[in-house]
This record gives sequence, C-alpha cells and structure tokens, in this order.
Amino acid sequence: MHLESDDRWMRAAIEEAKAAKAAGDLPFGAVVVRNGEVAGRGGATNGTTGDVTDHAEMAALRAACKALGRNTLSDCTIVCTNEPCNMCASAIFQAMIPVVVMGASRRDLAGLLRERKISIAELAADAGYEVTLRGGVLRAEVLQLFADVHRA
Repeated sequence: MHLESDDRWMRAAIEEAKAAKAAGDLPFGAVVVRNGEVAGRGGATNGTTGDVTDHAEMAALRAACKALGRNTLSDCTIVCTNEPCNMCASAIFQAMIPVVVMGASRRDLAGLLRERKISIAELAADAGYEVTLRGGVLRAEVLQLFADVHRA
C-alpha cells in the first residue's frame, strides 16, 4: 500500500532519473522529502563520473544534509526510482530515515544490474533497523526508463 503523495514524489524522482539518462548515465533518481517539500534530489552519475559512490540516493542524501545542516534525517522520507543498493541502504539507515518509497525492485532489473540479490528489507532486518518500505510506486513508469538500456 502506498500513499497518494508517494506518486507525486516518485514523479520528482523519475525526473531526476530522466536527467541522469539524458546525461548518459543509468536512469536512477531519488528525492528526500521533509514536511511536504523536497530537501534533496539527485540522479545517478556514477557511470559518467567513474565514482562508485555517485548513486542517486547518495546525491539526494548529501543535498538534504547540506540543505538542512545536519546528518540525521529522521523526519524525512526518501523516494527512490529503484530499490536502493547495499551502499545506499546503509547510508539511508545511517541517516536514520524512517520511510523508503521505491518504484522498481532489484528483481525487476535483475537481468540488467550486476548488483546484490539481498533486498533492503533483509538488510534492515539484519541491521536491526526499523524502516517502513513502500514499493511498486509508479513501477511501470520506472521500468519504462530502462526499456532501451543495455549493460554489458
């Protein structure tokens, strides 16, 4: 089950993903939301910058921390076009974000991504981190971004 506002914020994350794709990277996007406003946003740039940490979620977290002047985001929600990878999930947990909204799951893109098989829910449980996960938000729109993407 997802909230009506999840669609609104997922559309903002999708715009970040579209910008990443237009810049030559994979179409991943994320926004951090606080009190009904975007506190941070980002798209993937790791493929074009060569920096493994330049994921959409990391960029959105960095921007939110900078904008809010703190590294604890316990009053925020992060909205990601795709289920976060291990690195991003760990950063989300470190920032103490209590709600993660996702579009496509890792399984949805299993043939494209060479990444982990463990889910964010499994990571949270293993870490003893309590988080609310809402997935499948605008999933079809997110997957459409990958329709013409091929990765070796």
